[in-house]
Amino acid sequence: MEELRVLLTAAGCPGAAPLIRQLKQVDERPIKIIGTDIDQYKIGAHWCDHFHLVPKGGSPEFIPRLIEIIESERPHVLFPQSSAEIIAIASNKKLLEAAGTKVMVASEKAVKISENKAELYSFFKDSPVKVPEFRHVSSLEQFVSSSEELGYPDNPVCFKPPFSKGSRGFRILSEDVSRKEIILKQRPFSYFISMNEFMDVFGKDDEFPELLVMEYVQGIDCTTDPLTKNGEVLLCPIKSRHNERCGLPMKFVQVESPELLESTSQIVKALELNWIVNAQFIGEYLIELNPRISTQIFAPGLNIPYLAIKLLLEEITPDEVRSCSSKINIGQTSVRYYNQIFFDDN
Repeated sequence: MEELRVLLTAAGCPGAAPLIRQLKQVDERPIKIIGTDIDQYKIGAHWCDHFHLVPKGGSPEFIPRLIEIIESERPHVLFPQSSAEIIAIASNKKLLEAAGTKVMVASEKAVKISENKAELYSFFKDSPVKVPEFRHVSSLEQFVSSSEELGYPDNPVCFKPPFSKGSRGFRILSEDVSRKEIILKQRPFSYFISMNEFMDVFGKDDEFPELLVMEYVQGIDCTTDPLTKNGEVLLCPIKSRHNERCGLPMKFVQVESPELLESTSQIVKALELNWIVNAQFIGEYLIELNPRISTQIFAPGLNIPYLAIKLLLEEITPDEVRSCSSKINIGQTSVRYYNQIFFDDN
């Protein structure tokens, strides 16, 4: 088969290196990876065949820059990886495809609902998909009253901005955690904060941030990573997440969960999602939905990103994707670790 050219955005994100490596190991055809990132020192600059700097996803120059790259590199597929870019890409899908590529992105409506936690929780509030009880607030008074309605101070509550990447802005409001223990025994990154500490930061702030205040739910931390088409789940590995460090889990284990598979199918159908999706659950509660690829567990004979590319290019059928479900290896484990690259920057 002829060479396949893939334009991979956010080529320095945590899941980029294994994704690039797995695509380069495909035997069926040579794959050329054209990476983009906002930082020239990200790993993608070293692992991709070609690399281009781009503005941030929210910049008005981001889409014009992508179009320049598409016109010069002629990729067959644009493969987004970052939440910071996905809304701009979904909103400009027709423009990008007119430049000469296929774009692996869900509809603009689905992406916008997925990326806004307040809209996401509201969308599924009265559905079979369980979401935490929540309040959408924009003032200190609303924050305090909502926290009390959700059980604070007798029970911890959580909060985070409706728009945020990963664990950025996420905190657990609790009075039961020793600040001394946090300082002396825990790593510098801690989610816990008291109401007094919150007041010290936001109590006198004239511009109170928009926040989502949520009940504190507990359970096994899992994500589902379905490959979808037209609102249907074709293939859905499920993994548990462990050993979080600086907001990133360092270990993943492939697991079975009929309940999470059913919830994921309902989510995908309701939003009519397409391509690779990532849904995070704590216990049975949907916590976050990313309408893009996230960290994958690659098993022998199962390369979901490559399947997604072939499905997008209509090289395989949905039934052929479904037939790959038997290759999901329960117990397959992935451990994330730090590595280094050395180069002369002269």
